Amino acid sequence: MSGEIFHPMENLGEAESKTWNPLQCPLCNEPYEDPCILTCFHSFCERCLRGRAADSKMTCPVCGTSTHLKDGACLPPRDPLLKFLVESVTDEKAPCANCDCSDSNGMFFCNTCSQPLCSKCRDDTHRARMFAAHDVVSMTKRTRDIHKRCSLHGEPYIMFSMEKKIMLCINCFRDMRVESRTHCVDLETAYNQSCKKLDHSVQAIRDLQHSVRDGILLLRALLEEIKQNAEKEHKSLLDLYMAIIQKMEQTKDMLVEEVDSQYREKEQTFKKQLKTLTTLLPTLKVHLVMALAFSSSTNKFEFLDLAYVMMDRLKTIVQRQHPLHPTQSGQIDTGHKTQFAKSLEPLLFVPQQHRNTVSAVATPTNRVELSGGVTTTSSVPSVSAAAPVKNMSPVTARRSNGLNGAKVKFIDAKGPFADHCVEFESAHRDLIQRLEKMKISCQEMQRDVTMRRCLARKDEILQLQQRIENLQSQLDSHYTTLDAKNPTLEKHWEESLQRIANEQDLYQAQLQDVVRLKQESERLRVITSQLTSFVSSIAAVTERLSPKLNHSCMSNEQDNQIMALFEEINAVQPDSQQRVEAIRDAEEERQTKSANRTNPLDSELIKTKGLLKAPSARDRRDSSGGTKKDNSGSSSAKDESPPLAASAAPTLGPCGEGDDSKSTT
Repeated sequence: MSGEIFHPMENLGEAESKTWNPLQCPLCNEPYEDPCILTCFHSFCERCLRGRAADSKMTCPVCGTSTHLKDGACLPPRDPLLKFLVESVTDEKAPCANCDCSDSNGMFFCNTCSQPLCSKCRDDTHRARMFAAHDVVSMTKRTRDIHKRCSLHGEPYIMFSMEKKIMLCINCFRDMRVESRTHCVDLETAYNQSCKKLDHSVQAIRDLQHSVRDGILLLRALLEEIKQNAEKEHKSLLDLYMAIIQKMEQTKDMLVEEVDSQYREKEQTFKKQLKTLTTLLPTLKVHLVMALAFSSSTNKFEFLDLAYVMMDRLKTIVQRQHPLHPTQSGQIDTGHKTQFAKSLEPLLFVPQQHRNTVSAVATPTNRVELSGGVTTTSSVPSVSAAAPVKNMSPVTARRSNGLNGAKVKFIDAKGPFADHCVEFESAHRDLIQRLEKMKISCQEMQRDVTMRRCLARKDEILQLQQRIENLQSQLDSHYTTLDAKNPTLEKHWEESLQRIANEQDLYQAQLQDVVRLKQESERLRVITSQLTSFVSSIAAVTERLSPKLNHSCMSNEQDNQIMALFEEINAVQPDSQQRVEAIRDAEEERQTKSANRTNPLDSELIKTKGLLKAPSARDRRDSSGGTKKDNSGSSSAKDESPPLAASAAPTLGPCGEGDDSKSTT
């Protein structure tokens, strides 16, 4: 068996009206034998799927989904759940082991005897006392040994691992790690928890089923809707087509009649002129012959007697109005394109009275959803864009594709140049129309001379030349006016360029300023890091030289706290003048003591500096200046030196002795 098993249904209701047995294979319509499950969750018999694999893939016969087969297997994995259900149903229909009959009211199973029993044999054979200990349950409640005992150790299951989702016997429980044992529960607890989880899963499937049914109903409604819309659109299209055809037929008949009317009118006019000229030509020939014969056959007296009569006759013939030139052109123009457009406008576009009220109809869009979920929009030409076609003359139609339509793209523009463009177009359009009319007149004259072999009137040519000269003078004036605006526009453009350049310069300056600030902040960070190391070193040396500095810092902090307290007290309204005076006196006394206080660091540094000098220099100084020190009373300073040296020695001890102490200092 190969290929798909389902064919497209004419009616989608067949999917629900037809009942499917979930325990039968859709391919062979028999109970499952070794069912295998695909990735689309469709199951089939193993024998039904053999030979369907191709390139490590298997296509589902139901939905067409491809399933990748692992490790070169020729079949998908087995479906243990479906196999269990099939075997359970088969066992429920098993005949009684005693009477070989099946009870429709329900079968039973003796777990002790491992035999199926009908209701009658259960009462008859297991009524004795010796069978009282037998475990007889309903066939649906039967528990197989394969589900009761461990397949590895043969011991009954006693625990369930919530971590690995498997049942455990006592040996399996002992072999587990201690950490995994904490996830084990008894079978009853696991059964209750699993039932709750299964209920949640079943509820989720039910919700999905409801959603699928709603989606099916929606899609059916959409199918019906698109069917109705397609029929409606089809009818509307045919109606519009018939209306267009009818309107086109009417317009065609009208235009054909117009062509025939113009043809008859011009034919009648030209024939009348032709008849007049045809009858005039023999008369002219006769009078030419008469004039030649008269001038050649008469003497002086006869000539003078009749010459003026002849001349008057010839002059009269010449001065009479003769249709020497056609009064009309040879073109027959009905404007059929414009007429067809006018006739189709009421059918294809919105009437003029609705254009202002319905703005959305002017540019309707049709949304088309493709199979891949991509949505495209198609726009219909708006009425405002199609309206100029109706009233567009050949001149404007040609100009619409010219320079203006290609390069001038001011849409809702404002400014000096936009105003100039509006003024230019109003004057330029009139000149273009006049030039086109002159072209048509010149073409007609050229056809008269070359193709029609007829003479052109001199006065018409002179008039055309005069109009051309007037047009040239107006074009010169138009060009002069346009060129006169060049300085103003140049100034406007320079201002615009200057504004743009200023904006660009300002933007670049802003960028450079930000970069400069980043560089300065980076340098400041480097300097701060260097100062941090220096300050740390100086602070360490200072603490070694004067341990009392910490006490002075603490006293300074206490003074700052007292100052803050006094400032807070000054901010508060005092209860009495005596309290204010007492606080002021205390503050003055504290400031006096603070001013007279000496910094212990200075004296300590001076004493230490004297101790760190070379011994030879200190001896020479003592020997040379001993008397002077005695007279000045420096003996007291000498008496105090040893204790200071002794006190300073432990401080400088780690730095070294002798010359090493000098270098360290």
